[in-house]
Amino acid sequence: MILDCRDMDCPRPVLETKKALDALPSDATLTVEVNTLSGRENCKRFALSQHCTFTEESLSDGATRLIIVKGRGYVELSDEENPVDVMMQQERRSAVLVLFGALITALLSASCCIIPTLFMVFGISFAGVINVPELNSYRWLFTAFAVLMLSIGFYQMVIKKQIECDCAPSLTSKILLILFWGLFLFSLAALFYPYYEVLIWGK
Repeated sequence: MILDCRDMDCPRPVLETKKALDALPSDATLTVEVNTLSGRENCKRFALSQHCTFTEESLSDGATRLIIVKGRGYVELSDEENPVDVMMQQERRSAVLVLFGALITALLSASCCIIPTLFMVFGISFAGVINVPELNSYRWLFTAFAVLMLSIGFYQMVIKKQIECDCAPSLTSKILLILFWGLFLFSLAALFYPYYEVLIWGK
């Protein structure tokens, strides 16, 4: 089956690809021809998100031919769901989960300074709950993990080519984006807290 998606504005190439794949049995092949960057990238992302495999060929007219094999793990989305927004949510959820890990390791990395600050703010009753010297000996490891996860999250959301679409993102996608940047900034603040702590509390 050949699907011509040339000159289609986003999200039409993905919608047409979804409709065609829904009608095909497992392991069937769909050929999609598209000549827009967003259409090509979004169709490839959609195929991967639906457990399909594909090969890519360049055509003489500048278009791209995607040969998609429908996988057995293909999940049919309801007609009300925008597949582009579903993909966007999946990628943003992944980045947010990475940032949660970055925040935890950043807090552990700065525990030598954050925990005494908590003692000061909330009272000495927190003393003895966590062995600060023991955690401090692993500070370099926590810092390395925090930097690694911050880098992965930043790559996924900023450096990596994002899904391009003229359709407005859903509220869930917007919330995930806000949550990502909130976690990113909070993680950086926690990671570098030992260096600016003196500016806040004095010597």
